[in-house]
Amino acid sequence: MFNRREFSTTLALASASGLVRPRATFGIGQQSTVFDWRPIRDAMRVAFGAGGNVLAVNDGSSLVLVDTKNAGFGEVLRAEAESFGGTLESVVNTHHHGDHIGGNPFFTGGVPVYGQERGAARAMAGGSQMLAGILRDHVGRLERFNQQVDNMDISGEARSAGSQSVATFMAMAEEQMTAMSFSATETFESEQEVTVGSTTLELRHIDRGHTDNDVFVFIPEAKVIHGGDLFFNGLHPRIDTGADATTVGWQNCLKAMIELCDADTVCIPGHGEISDINGLRDFSNYFDILRDFVQNEIDDGRTRDQITEMQPPDFVDWSPRRLNDNLGVVYDELTASS
Repeated sequence: MFNRREFSTTLALASASGLVRPRATFGIGQQSTVFDWRPIRDAMRVAFGAGGNVLAVNDGSSLVLVDTKNAGFGEVLRAEAESFGGTLESVVNTHHHGDHIGGNPFFTGGVPVYGQERGAARAMAGGSQMLAGILRDHVGRLERFNQQVDNMDISGEARSAGSQSVATFMAMAEEQMTAMSFSATETFESEQEVTVGSTTLELRHIDRGHTDNDVFVFIPEAKVIHGGDLFFNGLHPRIDTGADATTVGWQNCLKAMIELCDADTVCIPGHGEISDINGLRDFSNYFDILRDFVQNEIDDGRTRDQITEMQPPDFVDWSPRRLNDNLGVVYDELTASS
């Protein structure tokens, strides 16, 4: 591990080579913040970019964040969220994947971070791998993190804030961060309530779905639901079988979410555009469509390899990313029970 002087030297060399400084000049009309913040209700906003969609709930002087983006972006996420008013009091993790909890190290030492108990253990394992990678290839990891900033269509000031957040993360990784820094500090099995001012967030884990530790967040009085990665809108989802995902359990989770919604409910996906109850229904139907397609091909005598190279007609307009993997997962589920 680098000591403080060695880290400072490495950071200075990286800066001189263009790894941590803005590499272009940006003009008027570009996004003035690192994240694309979109209001959905009074004092509630969703942040797009650099990881999964984050919900910020502000109630007067208090603030709670649902998810924390990719590693390196926690510092600027907090700064931008608090710029709308309120001081951060707590954080919620919807599941353990790095694009949703990567910013945790900026929060776990100062505010309670809530998450499902299995997710906390998996986040710790993932954090350990990330820290090991930083030790193996510090400059390479720094370049990778900063590339995300470089790819954003944002102002020079926002770009500097993003690069500074990354630099702070790398310094923390070298000097004080541990695997536990990525893990929730307050865990639960099925249900938990988190209060921000007079607003209550209901956290619920229903079943194995995208992973074995997915949580959705429901705010009854505001009619807002954040599905985490239980809800992908207009995208093929990642079915993380390595974390005990199951499409049947996933639909059980979606059913529970749909039962809480009405026509006025704002439904926030982990990835994709903000939607409503119809978006949740469409996504639940996604698994039925895949299942019917794969079963028909099995009945026609096609092999797993053949089926995973096919294109269901319902999704010809979608990006093909993850489709082959998902056809394979559904094939395995269907044949496992036969």
